[in-house]
Amino acid sequence: MPSGLRGNYGPPADDPLAARLLPGLPSDVRWGLDRMERILAALGDPHLDYPVLHVAGTNGKGSVAKVWAEVLTAAGRRTGLYTSPHLVSFRERILVDGRPLPDGLLSEWARDLRPLLVREAPSFFEASTALALLAFSRAGVETAVVEVGLGGRLDATNVVRPAVAAVTSIGLDHTEMLGGTIEEVAAEKAGIFKPGLPVFTAVGDRRALGVLEAEAAEREARLRRVRVPAGRVRLGGVEFELATRRWGTLALECPMTGRHQLENVALAVSALEALPPRIPLSAGALRRGVGQARLAGRFQVERRGGRTWILDVAHNVDGARALRETLSEVAAPRPRAAVVAILADKPWEAILGELAPAADHFILTVPRSAPPARRWAPEDALALFPPGSARVCPDPGAALAEARTAVPPAGSVIVTGSMYTVGEALAWLGRVPREALPTPFESG
Repeated sequence: MPSGLRGNYGPPADDPLAARLLPGLPSDVRWGLDRMERILAALGDPHLDYPVLHVAGTNGKGSVAKVWAEVLTAAGRRTGLYTSPHLVSFRERILVDGRPLPDGLLSEWARDLRPLLVREAPSFFEASTALALLAFSRAGVETAVVEVGLGGRLDATNVVRPAVAAVTSIGLDHTEMLGGTIEEVAAEKAGIFKPGLPVFTAVGDRRALGVLEAEAAEREARLRRVRVPAGRVRLGGVEFELATRRWGTLALECPMTGRHQLENVALAVSALEALPPRIPLSAGALRRGVGQARLAGRFQVERRGGRTWILDVAHNVDGARALRETLSEVAAPRPRAAVVAILADKPWEAILGELAPAADHFILTVPRSAPPARRWAPEDALALFPPGSARVCPDPGAALAEARTAVPPAGSVIVTGSMYTVGEALAWLGRVPREALPTPFESG
């Protein structure tokens, strides 16, 4: 794999908190764990102070992580959650019991990191991961949920020693770094496997599953495949029953929408069965946690002026396909206008091909918060659409306003293509996630 390549793990161009906490760090991907291990060792290995749940995969990592964190919090455990990238603010990446830590505390702990950052010269993602693992220790979390940033084997989060791990769906994304075949990508994800570690997956692709099984045997991990339950998918979420060994048959409702969320929630709950007895979880905590697991920007439904707004970060081909299929299954109202902005280093032709049947009119734009080097040229995409069915509006605010007027109150506006696209739309709609808002120091 290349030793350095720009990834989606630096801060958006206009994120003042990220710039203040971790200034001047490169956003290129730097493979290897040596820097992380030296930084953490100098801090006293804070990542060993609490049990960790670790999740890798192409799509669905955030959903699994969110379910885990909500269930553990519902069970009364002080729980840290580290995810990436973020939609609106760096605060979203490091949560304790569902809330961001006060900016003042993060700034104080980031200052303690500075000499090590100068010495080790990590990437922005490595530094943010080190800050999260340190913050969880100093905030006294009892359990931490950690989402892999990219791949698994050489990802900065792979320094943790998890109590349980999961691998979500596997598809082709970041192929320049992870490989151009499903088998190569699966091998990178399996890099989080460790001897004796219980690992769960709902991967259905036989090629990927075969690699996971082989890697589990090689690394002496205990891999278990989770069967995806049948269930009901509606605009407001999913409902299904899940047979478990620990809690019997659970009737579960989750506000995350899409057939793929049946897979993600079942995977998350099944993996929780493998936690050691010192982390007690009741069936009631399972139901409450799953019922509270909302993830901003993942088929997020908002109502404005009679219109249905659906915001989804689908940034690869599989994500776009899941969005299209979910729009069809829940019968999102037509007519539909789609505001789309995709990063230049993504397979935007294939992504637009998946999205084309999902909307009646497309407005192609460019998010201001995307790094300049990764902004696409939407004019190049117009040739993919029938005449008159798409236009370019470079200003994202104007594009959203145009979409609002392009459909009648009974219709839908779809916003998709990247985290940057959806993050800006949430701010424009006045729906900034609670996790992005400052937390008063006294309540931290």
